[in-house]
Amino acid sequence: MRPAFSSTAQAAAFACLLLVVLLLPWGMKKSWLPSRREIYNFQGWGGGPYPWIRRQIFEETNDIDIAFLGSSHILNGIDPVRVQVALSNRLGRPAVVRTLAWGGPGYDGLYLVAKDLLEHRRVRLLVFYDEKVVAGRNPATITLFRFSDHSADLAGLPLVDQGLYYGSAMFGMPRNLLELLRHSLPLALPAHPDFASENNSSRFPAHLGADVVRPPPNVPDPFEKSSVTHSPPVSVYAASTRSDFEISNTAPPAWQVHFAKKFAALCQSNHCRMVLLDIPVIAEARSPVIRERVCWPDLLQADVAMIGVPPQKLFAGFTEKELHAVFWNDSHFNRNGMEHFTSVITPTLLQLHEAATKP
Repeated sequence: MRPAFSSTAQAAAFACLLLVVLLLPWGMKKSWLPSRREIYNFQGWGGGPYPWIRRQIFEETNDIDIAFLGSSHILNGIDPVRVQVALSNRLGRPAVVRTLAWGGPGYDGLYLVAKDLLEHRRVRLLVFYDEKVVAGRNPATITLFRFSDHSADLAGLPLVDQGLYYGSAMFGMPRNLLELLRHSLPLALPAHPDFASENNSSRFPAHLGADVVRPPPNVPDPFEKSSVTHSPPVSVYAASTRSDFEISNTAPPAWQVHFAKKFAALCQSNHCRMVLLDIPVIAEARSPVIRERVCWPDLLQADVAMIGVPPQKLFAGFTEKELHAVFWNDSHFNRNGMEHFTSVITPTLLQLHEAATKP
């Protein structure tokens, strides 16, 4: 077998090149890299509506009354238009409600996007979802995380996890260097064709960032064709409502806890009230309690309103057929589910917003 290198000098040159590549994230100063805005320019539609997220962070400048932030459960679960109309009526002025959500869970992605958002816009109430993931990191981390921007955020993480994020920054470095030579043109809105398929009516500006999935034509709308008209009460975690919650005390992975705490500290330092919203999946539809992994206010050591609706009450009176008519898969609401869930949860969100804005 031929040797990998024809000479010692060639092997040494390769070793030096490899060393340079390994040290690039550490050696590149923040001022030498493209701006954070450029990172969102070269994010495509494949992982979520990043062109819309870019606009919300870097182009719009007004305060946000309520921001829904997180993964696809937030993307499909809440209708921000309905919340904005209700809040505007309550405030007597045009309210600003936005959804910034993407594909792929993870508190790392939640923290990185929230950090960019809160550096540019004031948010009064930020609603997020428990990013329930055991192993994988957010897929956008390879572009959103840069060592020069976030090296201090790794302090306290186990060394293995620090190495994973450093490696992510290393793999994302070629794109950052290419961006210095040729700027990426931002993708146009309102939507990429991939997000306007036969069963998907996504037009992100029209829906303020939400992904509204139409039910299939053969699925009836339960809110027009059934007698289900109830409005179940929303539970806000407190001593008097603990029976509505089932806390499993299943500790999330260390990296999740780390970034969840960073996220909570970030919100508190920006005077942004946090709301952890439980959004049920179809397997929980008959559960009499709201299932949470931990008591998040205690774990985060922060003022977090943990809210939800016991699924058994949320879907009381639903037949199995009607139940399957509000989900487009096992975990995500379609338009039917989004409208029903939003109508139930909105009054409580308005109350929390009012409390957050009081002196």
